Amino acid sequence: MEFQAPAAGSVLKPAEVEGHLLVVEPTEYITSMVTQMGDSDAVRCTVHDITDQTTHEEVLWFSTVLVGSLRSRVGTMVLGLMSKGVAKPGQTAPWILQDASTSPEAVAKAKAYMDGRASGAVAAAPAVGGLNDLQTALGMVGATPVPF
Repeated sequence: MEFQAPAAGSVLKPAEVEGHLLVVEPTEYITSMVTQMGDSDAVRCTVHDITDQTTHEEVLWFSTVLVGSLRSRVGTMVLGLMSKGVAKPGQTAPWILQDASTSPEAVAKAKAYMDGRASGAVAAAPAVGGLNDLQTALGMVGATPVPF
């Protein structure tokens, strides 16, 4: 029997992956989520950054255009390039995923990364705060791990 550690939510702003090839797996569409800025729709997703070869789990994206393009894709994998769209007068440019699913090169890179993840050859991104394993976390709070 194998056990998994609890997933730590990743903070991943679209600006951090601008220009990156991504495989986005939307897992949940959330309507009217309460935030500091008021109620907002969101999409919870796993983001596989093909460019940086990392995976970010439990990411929440609130960008209206991103949410609109991902909410009907819950349960699927979306291949795209994170970009800025065209700004409306007086507004900032929205974050968008440009379709990369028709690019043979992008598809090949994404498949190679995802196949590597399936075989366990690719590591996940560090959890929030840079803690990636229990021993590191325990050491930071002065605790001594007990061997099993």
